[in-house]
Amino acid sequence: MNTIYIDTHFKNLVMGYLNDGKLICKKVLNSNKHSENTINMLKEILEENKLTGDLIDEVIVINGPGSFTGVRIGVVIAKIMSYTKNIKLKAISYLQALDLDYDQDINIGISDRNGIYVGSFDKNHNLKEDYYYLTNEEYEKSSIKIEILDDQEVDIEKIYKYLEDKEEINPHLLKPLYVKKIEVTHD
Repeated sequence: MNTIYIDTHFKNLVMGYLNDGKLICKKVLNSNKHSENTINMLKEILEENKLTGDLIDEVIVINGPGSFTGVRIGVVIAKIMSYTKNIKLKAISYLQALDLDYDQDINIGISDRNGIYVGSFDKNHNLKEDYYYLTNEEYEKSSIKIEILDDQEVDIEKIYKYLEDKEEINPHLLKPLYVKKIEVTHD
């Protein structure tokens, strides 16, 4: 099975190619220009591994949390690949991918200058409640123990193994997780 891995949730653009769960190729680019670099990196991976879209069986995408533009780019590319080529689509949040290194109930968070985005997971890596955001002030007042793991690398093969038996996602139903809620005001 040929799988493409896409992660655009943060400043590092990370892509990989796995064959039957074994990581064959991984590329990382530290850039704030994911909109300019993601398609080119995908093309490089496909060309270097003599792949075409017709030979891809599955795409795995990190669907956030992250910035609006960063997360959206990876999710949209994964959705387009899945929909146009009838490729299986699977998604995992960055927080859940980090949780795969733990075998206990844990709260994992990533921070920005205003607060922490948190996921609470059980020992089987299931999300116990919806993701939530705590401002710095809320976090300081709370008694919640959170393992803050900013910009930590995840194990792509471990993600593949975890998702291997999970159901694929309809590309129309995949939703990105943004650090900040989008607020629309009407005047």
